[in-house]
Amino acid sequence: MKLNLWIIRSCLALFCALSFAEEELESVWDFSAKIGINLGGTMPFPMPGSIEKIESYSLSYVPAIEAEALRWINKKVGISAGIRSDNKGMKSTAKVKEYSMNFEDFQGRFRGTVDTEASFNYLGLPILAHYALKENFSVHAGAYYAYLLSGEFKGATFDGVLNSGTDIMNVNRESYDFSKELRRTDAGFIIGLNFLPYNEHLLLSFDFNYGLMSVFPSDFNGVSDEMQNVYGKFSVGYLF
Repeated sequence: MKLNLWIIRSCLALFCALSFAEEELESVWDFSAKIGINLGGTMPFPMPGSIEKIESYSLSYVPAIEAEALRWINKKVGISAGIRSDNKGMKSTAKVKEYSMNFEDFQGRFRGTVDTEASFNYLGLPILAHYALKENFSVHAGAYYAYLLSGEFKGATFDGVLNSGTDIMNVNRESYDFSKELRRTDAGFIIGLNFLPYNEHLLLSFDFNYGLMSVFPSDFNGVSDEMQNVYGKFSVGYLF
């Protein structure tokens, strides 16, 4: 909750500071619509030693859709606010060792293979400060706050052994589903760039989004590591 309030207050402070800066200069508004794909994963960051090897990885190709209003304070500096239908997800298979897991009768440290399938649909609210390096090229940074509309986090453990502390047993396959345990909110920071390659309307964007919150609440003990949303997003848009 404290982190959420810090993100919101930081965004409001940034908006106010830039909105009242250099009031004597004429303001220019840009409006854009974008569609893109998130590239990345929901994972512990940095990667812990308990994850030995990523055997396979694939992306979710559900697009993210965004509308943004950008107010230029002067020819170089601007601020934007937007709304996103932000879809993030992945599938992965990893070799693990001494990996702490806790669900139903499966409790202890697991050595073997873990399948994970994660998908999230967030309603996101980004607020960004922009700086124009050239007329058709700008960089931006800021923060986002998001609310989870729907999500899944599930998978299976197999081909390994589980050490419960009092017993060691072979594991052929055990499924897990933590979807009902997901945190309803996410917040983090964004850095990125916008580029107008050919004309004043076609817009290409790249954003790096780093979630500062785990996708699970602080009292969740299904897995020992905090799982954060770490995604880059490539978007194509239209500048009105």
